Amino acid sequence: MVPCHRKKERCLTIRGYTLPLCARCTGILGGYLFFPILIAFHLQLPIWLGLLLNIPMVLDGWTQKMNYRMSNNPLRFSTGIMCGFGQSVLIVGISEGIVSYIL
Repeated sequence: MVPCHRKKERCLTIRGYTLPLCARCTGILGGYLFFPILIAFHLQLPIWLGLLLNIPMVLDGWTQKMNYRMSNNPLRFSTGIMCGFGQSVLIVGISEGIVSYIL
């Protein structure tokens, strides 16, 4: 089960259908779609880039939680995609590093 709050007002609605996950989680899952591309084309992006791509989502979520500002679904979705892509970069980079160390 995906740990998502699934608040209806934070979920994306497409053609009258409300998605079951919030905009941020939907973006993260969308960002994970880059994972097979990175693997298939042997793209090794730097680990620091993967870490850097996670920062916008963390800042967006934290500033919203602390009531410094109100976020919106397009921003949640876009920072989620960046985070999912960043996590894909981290997983590929760390996995390939472990494999090359073992072999």
